[in-house]
Amino acid sequence: MPVTDATAKPDSQLAEALQDLDPGRRYRVAFSGGRDSTVLLHALRTLRPELALDVMHVDHAIQADSVRWAEHCREFCRHLNLDLDVQCLEPAPASGSLEAWAREQRYQRLTQNLDEGQIILTAHHRDDQVETFMLNLLRGSGVEGLAAMPRSRVLGAGILLRPLLHLDAAIIAEYAAKHALDFIDDPSNASLVHDRNYLRHKIIPLLSERFPHAAENIVRSASLLAEQRDEVAHEDCAPLSLEALRAQPVPLRNRNLRRWLRAQGFAPPRYRMLDELWRQLLAGSDDAQPVVCWPGVELRRYRDRLYAMSPLAPAPSVSWSVAESGACEWPSGGHLRWSIPGARNVRIASLAGGETVRLGGMRRRLKILYQGASVPPWKRLREPLLWSGDELLAVGNRWRCDEGHSFEWSWDVD
Repeated sequence: MPVTDATAKPDSQLAEALQDLDPGRRYRVAFSGGRDSTVLLHALRTLRPELALDVMHVDHAIQADSVRWAEHCREFCRHLNLDLDVQCLEPAPASGSLEAWAREQRYQRLTQNLDEGQIILTAHHRDDQVETFMLNLLRGSGVEGLAAMPRSRVLGAGILLRPLLHLDAAIIAEYAAKHALDFIDDPSNASLVHDRNYLRHKIIPLLSERFPHAAENIVRSASLLAEQRDEVAHEDCAPLSLEALRAQPVPLRNRNLRRWLRAQGFAPPRYRMLDELWRQLLAGSDDAQPVVCWPGVELRRYRDRLYAMSPLAPAPSVSWSVAESGACEWPSGGHLRWSIPGARNVRIASLAGGETVRLGGMRRRLKILYQGASVPPWKRLREPLLWSGDELLAVGNRWRCDEGHSFEWSWDVD
């Protein structure tokens, strides 16, 4: 690999774009093998060699040369002394948008087995932002769509970051040429069948010829719209009232849902999902508990409230015999510590049903306590219970037996 000269213009601009990356974190780089991701990976390795990188290539099995492309990516990573994780997809479905399917599958693979808070890096740049704005404008999008791509957003258990989003494609091309980088040229990028390519090759050059600062101004408009969107987003991230949502006109309901989700760091659903989403969440009996999912998000209903969360792992079903004192990790998250001097048959278990706890001299059923406290069922199933013999001593961080026992118990959980 060529030696990097950090004083050259493209190198200095790439170095500036990457300077805020924290060396204490781990990064997963989306590497297609194309020019943009090749430049990103090379710049990361040569300008920020101290960063911990995982590299993933998704083989969509769309192009005949996809296997050869994957091998090219492996060879490039070998030159950089990096391992490459190649994810191979099943053949695309016969119907529907091939581009949308590929994008959804790609992000699903990129979020697999992520550590909490791990950062995914993609090579989107300013020209991609212009194209996204134009596509959304032609689709009749509102503020959400015209704000285009954010520099960062929550994605699965991690964070998606686009460090090159403010850079012109010409800078990236100049960097690739300066370092003589070998990259894949996907022939589908030249096909005018795809709307994005038509804008890229036909419409945007024509606009730029007439309006030399078109790209710069479009990006500025997208940024201003993003600021407007964030200003009106709900600061209160409490669960939404379904009764209030039912009373709202559909466009207002959709807008409020999207703002509420973004205020919590979640990507909103695609518009085509909304009709089915409302059908599931607003219909049914009051005790129904539907779940609507899309990548990185689950919407759950409990009573008259709508809750948003990252996808939940399966609830634990455990009953551990433990010493009278100790500490351990709880499967649903958090760290447990306990001490019950002189106790025998100490257990830590998940909810099984039918449990009671002694409070204020009375034995109370957990089910009734949970209902009275409006604790959703998915939270109940993920809370640890501390037992001494047949006596339930503590329920998560909610209730503790207050009669005849001296013990210490804590569940440190976010």
